[in-house]
Amino acid sequence: MTNLELTELLYEALRTERGTVIQTEDAERLRQRLYAIRRDCEDFKPLSLVISPINGMDLWIVNKGNADG
Repeated sequence: MTNLELTELLYEALRTERGTVIQTEDAERLRQRLYAIRRDCEDFKPLSLVISPINGMDLWIVNKGNADG
């Protein structure tokens, strides 16, 4: 994925109530690439990047900005 595509994934998660799930073969690598993009943009600060404890192949981009409470 290009940086532009990765940035769009983060914006997509911001537009949703809870975030989004990305299926990938290497969740840790994807998470690190998204962290690098998130670090450079204040808009993405409400997002949390979590590797699924269920299967380890899904990356959850959680939108904490819309959390209740």
